[in-house]
Amino acid sequence: MRGLRLALVVLVTMAYSGCSSSASDGNVDDVAAVSTDAVVPTSTIGASPLPEPRPASVVPPGFDSIITLDGRTRTYRVVDLSDEGPAPLLVVLHGFGGTAQMMSDASDIDESFADRYDIHPIVVYPNGSGSEDGLPQSWNAGACCPFSTLGFVDDVAFFDQLIGELTESYDIDLRRIWVVGHSNGGMMAYRLACELSSRVTAIGVAAGAMMIDACSPENPVSALHLHGTLDTVVPLAGGGTAGILFPSASDSVAAFTRTGIATAELVTDESWSHEWQPEWTSLFAEFLATR
Repeated sequence: MRGLRLALVVLVTMAYSGCSSSASDGNVDDVAAVSTDAVVPTSTIGASPLPEPRPASVVPPGFDSIITLDGRTRTYRVVDLSDEGPAPLLVVLHGFGGTAQMMSDASDIDESFADRYDIHPIVVYPNGSGSEDGLPQSWNAGACCPFSTLGFVDDVAFFDQLIGELTESYDIDLRRIWVVGHSNGGMMAYRLACELSSRVTAIGVAAGAMMIDACSPENPVSALHLHGTLDTVVPLAGGGTAGILFPSASDSVAAFTRTGIATAELVTDESWSHEWQPEWTSLFAEFLATR
């Protein structure tokens, strides 16, 4: 079944211009298993006249939505765990082909942060782009992942807009704006730390990689990168998967910290695979509790 899913996604990539049905069963374990030679822009918003608004997407029950600068309807769910005073903002990102709800169910971050570690953030689970076109949801993290890269989706601008609106709606501690992501979501966390350090102060990367050519944060950002030896989707040592070349976890951390303004810790384990591991939630909670 795994090989069949990968083959279907590759076929959809080749037929992207005429595709209208989903090519994924939503399994976040199939992150980035797509071949593409697309050139990924760093930012396209404001470089040319804005396109016509896209048809409004169906907003799932219990979710909020915003219209981005490129006319897309993007959805997200907010879980308010705050108690007294300004609260941290925690943005949690699913992997390729996943959803906000799947990431919430898999990570159980809400309960762990509030009950076990006495951290009371505003938790936000956004959905990537793709579902409005019947495609697997993804984040444009640089060289990964379709179909957001092929569609030139400016996810950096989306998160800048989303965080800006959330800080107006909630009492958020601007010194504690965190992003935790799995796989393609972890790749997006790296990109946001590099290109949106005006807002993001710390990130957690689970089974991800640095997929942009250069990282130049303007403000200090700290990171915790978790990766398993058994990961065959985004290999710990790096390598190619279905035409996409991933840097190693150690090279990703080195690239992130090269300027000296960002700091990162890499934790690996021989028993971890690509799927979300139960201990990852507690490790990220312990890390962010000290930020």
